[in-house]
Formats: sequence, C-alpha cells, structure tokens
Amino acid sequence: VTGVQTCALPIFRKFLSKDNSSRAYVQYNAVMLIRILSDNPGSTFTKNIDKKFVEAVKELSRTSRDPSVQQLLSDTLNNFQRDKGSDVHLASLLEMWKKEKAKIEKVLAQGVTKIYFLVANPQKIMCAN
Repeated sequence: VTGVQTCALPIFRKFLSKDNSSRAYVQYNAVMLIRILSDNPGSTFTKNIDKKFVEAVKELSRTSRDPSVQQLLSDTLNNFQRDKGSDVHLASLLEMWKKEKAKIEKVLAQGVTKIYFLVANPQKIMCAN
C-alpha cells in the first residue's frame, strides 16, 4: 500500500498543474482525493508530501480560475489547519497556506478599501475616453 501512496503524489502534482487548468474537474478531483487520503490512511499518505507537492498546491492556489477548485482547495487547506495541525508531515503545506492566506486576505482588504473609497468619493472615478 505504501508504494501506491508514494507514487500517487507525483500524479497529483500533474493533475494540479497548469497543464490541467482547462480541465478544472481534473484539479477538483485531485484535491478531493488528497482530502480523502489525508483522512484515510492519514499520515501514511501525508508522510510522502514533499516540497514539489507543496509548490504545486501553492501554484494552484495562485493560478486557478475555476471557483469550485478555488473553494475546495481553500476549504481543504483550512480544514487541514484546523483539524490536522498535529500531523508533522503537513507542516510545510500548512506553513505555505498560512502565508498564502495572509497574502490573499491582504489583497482582498485592499480591494474592499478601494471600493469603499470610490463609493464614498464618486467624483474620483475617472472615465477613459
């Protein structure tokens, strides 16, 4: 069984890659399988998570344009933070997500500030002619 779990991560990296961005269902299914395998068999699966896998997840979080993939990935990583913080094999993945999540929240906060500014100051909106 361990061989299958070791071989699975390179396949998941491929499924998560930009090469499959036009096939969001492939990325979605890969995230779902990662979520399932992290529960059962759990650490037997997560112990094989490496730097390349973490980079693939990071790239997906930054480049995915499919809302369902973005949502599932975000939910999965948030669940890992909440429920699997004690799994030492997830440490690098959770550290990456912590940093990425902070960046996302910062960008969203800046966007909201700009929207509020424009709503409060409609004269600042300039039309390009």
